[in-house]
Amino acid sequence: MTNTPIQVTTDLGTVLQRIEQKLDKIDEKFEQKLDNLQKDVNNLKIGQTKLETEFTSLKEDVKELKSSQKALVTDVADLKGAKGLVIPIVVAVLTSLFTLLARSIPLP
Repeated sequence: MTNTPIQVTTDLGTVLQRIEQKLDKIDEKFEQKLDNLQKDVNNLKIGQTKLETEFTSLKEDVKELKSSQKALVTDVADLKGAKGLVIPIVVAVLTSLFTLLARSIPLP
């Protein structure tokens, strides 16, 4: 088997120039992709900051709601206790009024 030499008729400078142009195009595409990724990362950071702010605000709202709920529970408990006292007081006042009324009527 004999190997016959292959002859290339294209100029080496032209081949290298085409390779360089292709590398430049690849580099340009890479830079565009990198810029797009950086923009996406920046947008994600902005969104994360907004979410953190909203989350902090929601946490404060929940704390306020818990505080209000605790105050309402205390008020309801106080009202239940006062309700338990109102009935005996009303009965006592009515009893004393009937007693006074009964004593003010002369006996025959």
